[in-house]
Amino acid sequence: MSASAEKYHFLHWVFDCRQDTLRHVDEQATQKLEPQVAALLLLLIESRDRVLAKEALSAALWPDTVVEENSIYQLLTKLRKVLRDPPRQAQIIKTFPKKGYRFVCEVEKCEVERCEVEKCEVKSCDAEGTGAKSGESETTWQVQEQALSDIPADKGVKASWREKRLPLMLTTLVLLLLGFSTIAYFSGQPEQALSYASVDLTTDLGLESWPAPHPFDDSIVYIKDAHQLWRKEKNSEPVPVLESPDRLFYPAWSGKGDSLALWQLKDNGCLLSIRDVWGEEITKSPQVACDYVGSLIWLNDDRLVAIYRNAGIYRVFQYQVSAGTFTEISLALNPGERLRAGVKAWQDRIFYITVDADYRSRLIDKSGISYLSWDYPVKFAAFDRKNQHLLINDQSKHQGLVSVDQDGNQQSIAQTAGGIFSAIAADHKGNLYATVENWQVNIRDKDNLPVFSSTSLDYLPVSNALGETAFMSRRGGFCQIYLHEDGRVKQLSQFDNYDKVKFVRWSPDLSLILTNRDNGAYIYNRNGLVQSFELATANLPVGFGWLSREKIFSFDGSYLRYYQLSGDKIAEFQLEADNVFYQADKHMWWLFKNKRLYSVGGELLNAAQLLEQAALTGQQSTNISDIRMVGETLYWKSRSGHRDFIWRYRPGETAPELIMQGRFIWNYDVNAGHELSVAVKEHIEGNIRLYQVLQ
Repeated sequence: MSASAEKYHFLHWVFDCRQDTLRHVDEQATQKLEPQVAALLLLLIESRDRVLAKEALSAALWPDTVVEENSIYQLLTKLRKVLRDPPRQAQIIKTFPKKGYRFVCEVEKCEVERCEVEKCEVKSCDAEGTGAKSGESETTWQVQEQALSDIPADKGVKASWREKRLPLMLTTLVLLLLGFSTIAYFSGQPEQALSYASVDLTTDLGLESWPAPHPFDDSIVYIKDAHQLWRKEKNSEPVPVLESPDRLFYPAWSGKGDSLALWQLKDNGCLLSIRDVWGEEITKSPQVACDYVGSLIWLNDDRLVAIYRNAGIYRVFQYQVSAGTFTEISLALNPGERLRAGVKAWQDRIFYITVDADYRSRLIDKSGISYLSWDYPVKFAAFDRKNQHLLINDQSKHQGLVSVDQDGNQQSIAQTAGGIFSAIAADHKGNLYATVENWQVNIRDKDNLPVFSSTSLDYLPVSNALGETAFMSRRGGFCQIYLHEDGRVKQLSQFDNYDKVKFVRWSPDLSLILTNRDNGAYIYNRNGLVQSFELATANLPVGFGWLSREKIFSFDGSYLRYYQLSGDKIAEFQLEADNVFYQADKHMWWLFKNKRLYSVGGELLNAAQLLEQAALTGQQSTNISDIRMVGETLYWKSRSGHRDFIWRYRPGETAPELIMQGRFIWNYDVNAGHELSVAVKEHIEGNIRLYQVLQ
């Protein structure tokens, strides 16, 4: 059976609604649209003879789903940005105040032949634009049919969602315009989409997070302000259960609901605590070395799956309560893949969420078999046993909530206009409890005032002698490079990927800015990107900077490498060090190693000629980052016991001086006058929102 699909040509764009792609005719550049952005564009094109109200668009795009009031505005902003169609000079999508939106430019339809539906079926979920790639998952579930006996076998070829999307969306829109109360939604899923009514369950100041519903009654416990465990019964005020000097994470009820497990994160490790319903400790694990913690999942009354992170790597263990022992579970991961979370899902099996070097996620079992995959990083996961849905975040910058069935069909649950969703849980009735967090990362000056704005996500500030500051910001959801000069902020990069930026460095002559994006080098002038190349390492750099105006260096913890700005590697040698920094104006290396600070002259680092400058304490020499030289003074940041420390060292002194300490000091800057500013995570707020399923 064959079918035809339409492409739409308008202005200098060609939109392929089957592939969700948009091609610029003049530039011959094609980009993949987010599923909901593509759906909105298709709906506007096919309804271009009328003005579409915001409510009608919302109901058509998120049928029977509770979404924030400005979700359409956010989606429309994304679409306009892709189309380069600013609202004030709109040529494509025009806003009619208090009425709605309309597609106003001329459109031509282009008929193209399409592959047979049967041949394309293995990619059906990707074609549906759900974000989950269920061609892989559907096959895998069938391979596992013997182990998962009640997972249904393939029921035959289903029609592509894109074949159904347009007529069903238009039907929905017509019904809305005619005033029908029943909305026909465009999802290709066979089951009725769930609807939820939302309400803020907690409204106190501070951070309430990690909701854990009781398995039988209608109560939940949650963590408040990192150090308190609270419980809230139905229709009653929350009450405190436990307060601890340790930071508390991931409370999890046992299957019987008579005991509770949670992590206690200490300055130099963590332990797993088992408590009764009143918060009294029943038993606890030995303390283990870790720098952060992850999911806790009960297997039975005596065993749990426990995830924690050590040296930046998450590992998974089985913990036996009666013996107090951790036994590591070896996961079969792909090269470059890392563990992110664990979840008990279909048939009470344990699955794991992973993320790879390209920030794509998979749902796997411990043998490495993949069941679902996503082309974005999944940050959290839970399971709705009542409705048999996996609950995860979507790929938006606010990490909206979505549900996924075992065939990979994905449905949006909710979006938020401010902050991000950071945790999700479901009770025995299918009601959802989600944490919505808000915070800022502001670069503050010596007077403790925000340098750029009062509501930013700004990091890695680096000032120069001209009074300019280059910095990285995540204001738009992705890491971008900005330049602040003469009271103005200018964006230098335009990326739409999840690559991480750890370094921002001015060149010795202050004409260029060097940054990384993951394990790549990116070089900017004051107008934008001028050069980029991959570094010869699979790991993110530990040390990174300029050797001269024409050369840079990269240190990955084992090898020091030199590069020309063309990307050519010109030197490589093994180096034993914790971190390094090159003072280009003095041709001097500074090296941290085994609680010692060393120096050595010359561009070519000769480890045999190191000169010891100072002995360091463990606090001064742990997790060293942000090394920089201002004049003749060396600065760096260390992290120990979950606290951050900024140090200053003048050559000739016997020991470094502590100039600032605290939690969540993510980065800092020192200007030419040796005035300190910091990029600190602050104004942390979070509430738990209840999404009650409507029958």
